[in-house]
Amino acid sequence: MTKCIYCDFNHPDHIGAEIYSGEYISETEMYDSEWSDGFEYAYLKQKNDYFVLVTLHTDNEFYSWDGDETDIKFCPMCGRRLESEDDDD
Repeated sequence: MTKCIYCDFNHPDHIGAEIYSGEYISETEMYDSEWSDGFEYAYLKQKNDYFVLVTLHTDNEFYSWDGDETDIKFCPMCGRRLESEDDDD
C-alpha cells in the first residue's frame, strides 16, 4: 500500500504531516508556537522500530505544552500497517 502524507516518515525528524492541517510542520516549529493561543497538533512519528501518534495540546493552566504518545500499528488516516514495514517501499 502506498504511504500517505501522514505516515510518510522521510522527513529529517521522522514525522508525517500534521493531521489537523495536512501540512508538514517540524516538531521545533510546533513546540515554538504560541501555546497560549490554544493550538493543538497531532502527528505520527517513527521511533526506531515502533510508531506513535503524538498529540500536543496546552496544559490545564495554559502555561506550556503537554504531549501524549500512543503506540499505533496502523496509520489512522489511510489504514496502512506500520509495524514491520520496510523503509524501502
